[in-house]
Amino acid sequence: MKNSWLFKLVKYHYRDKSSPKSEKQIEDEKYLIFNIPFNRWILFASAFFLQFCLGFSSIWSIFNKPIDKHIFDDPTKGRAPIAYYLETCINSLTYLYVGPWLERNGPRKGILVGGILFSLGQFVMALGAHTKQISIIYIGYGLFCGIGHAFLYLAPVSALQKWFPDHKGLASGFAVCGVSAGVISFSQVTLPLLNKVGLINTFIVYGSFFFFVFMIQAFLFRLPPPGYQPEKKSTSTTAAAAAADDTNTPTGNEKEEVLKKSSETDISDLLKKEEKQLEFTKSIAESEVTVLADPDLSKMSIKKALHTKEFRLILFMFFANGFGGLIIGSRISNLVQDIFGKTAGDAATVITINGVFNLVGRVISGPVSERIGRLQTFIVIMAASTLIFSAFAVVIVERVFIAFVILVWVFNVFFGGFFGTIPAFLSDQFGNKNISPCHAIILTVWNLSGVFGGFLFTGIYDSLKNNGHSVSDPILYTTNLYWAVATLFVGLIKYPNSTFKKTFLSSLANIVELYYSILEETLFSLHLQDI
Repeated sequence: MKNSWLFKLVKYHYRDKSSPKSEKQIEDEKYLIFNIPFNRWILFASAFFLQFCLGFSSIWSIFNKPIDKHIFDDPTKGRAPIAYYLETCINSLTYLYVGPWLERNGPRKGILVGGILFSLGQFVMALGAHTKQISIIYIGYGLFCGIGHAFLYLAPVSALQKWFPDHKGLASGFAVCGVSAGVISFSQVTLPLLNKVGLINTFIVYGSFFFFVFMIQAFLFRLPPPGYQPEKKSTSTTAAAAAADDTNTPTGNEKEEVLKKSSETDISDLLKKEEKQLEFTKSIAESEVTVLADPDLSKMSIKKALHTKEFRLILFMFFANGFGGLIIGSRISNLVQDIFGKTAGDAATVITINGVFNLVGRVISGPVSERIGRLQTFIVIMAASTLIFSAFAVVIVERVFIAFVILVWVFNVFFGGFFGTIPAFLSDQFGNKNISPCHAIILTVWNLSGVFGGFLFTGIYDSLKNNGHSVSDPILYTTNLYWAVATLFVGLIKYPNSTFKKTFLSSLANIVELYYSILEETLFSLHLQDI
């Protein structure tokens, strides 16, 4: 096996190697354009717009009936959804290639390649609609958009972590939050656009818009220079304090008094320093075994990073999260209409607001993980998701619509939180050079878990329906929810019991502490307003 060409190819692709920058390139990238200096904070907006365009991939279901009607003159033909499955599979497999490639070539080349392919996919779909060939639609969306999506999604994530080592959580959440904003916007714009200009021109409009946005972002994105460290805020304060000390420098007799005092305290200061050094040496000696036992994960190779317990843990947790989350997300419209008897408009409203909560989860999870810890954040998300899924079964049987909507929205805060935390977690555990390869494998497993879970859900759903249960019967969903809850629970307890209990209790304590600190600050600000 190890001597096979495929194994050697994979090993070569996942090698530890990066392309160094030339001196000229480093100098040129100090400026945005002309003599305008580059500012790292512009990458937040750039990453947002980049991911915003990728929200298009999540609203494909809107095109299903218009494409089937345009090509087959039958909106219920059911051929257009196959394009989405192709895109998901190709996108998942492309992640495995893109991860190491980005670390060697940088985000700019990644955005250029991905942007051209994703935009070209729109024009290929316009050609497929014009010729009424569904196979060309599959090539445009499944192949071109699927490959381009993988390049574009991963490109800003690793770059932001390298530019913002002092704000890893914030950079982590902002790197991926644009997708949710794109889903919200495109879900509202696409149908009116289809009605106004038609299917073919809609693809042309989107393709032109995406190409324009992606090329601008490719121009803006870059990696920091070697050895980059952000400037500390305290620099100006220290300089001001030093200037103040210079103006107050003692002269004459004052200098003699200072020298006398300093000579009297020199001996005591030296003794104190020696005592501190002895204490420090003693503490190092006592903890020497512990220090040596903990590997420096930030300097691990890609191969070693992929074999660590931490990576296997997060991989399984993402599998469980995708297994359950993607299933409930793809069935919200059916649940709202079939179980609760609401209209398609009501379902669309629930899904749109759902995207807002997903966006909020992606943005706030990173900063929250800075306060309570990355692993603690993941465990809290898994615990909350397990409880919410358990409650879904009760709410669906009792048909309490308001409770169902609240649960869906709260769940999506945690669901988005997974994506907003993972880049910072990978950076902390394995170092910036391993973010893209590790993230790529995690996204592949997450996508495939959703596909596998979707097939399993559909199989059980169809089997129960064929046995006489109507689409409004809760058993079609509660039966599936049982194994989804079981999968989430296994993902929750995957960590060793002692570590899990300690981490989970620590997470709850930190969340309570964070809650009360925010409450205290709010009350204090209100008190100041009253004064």
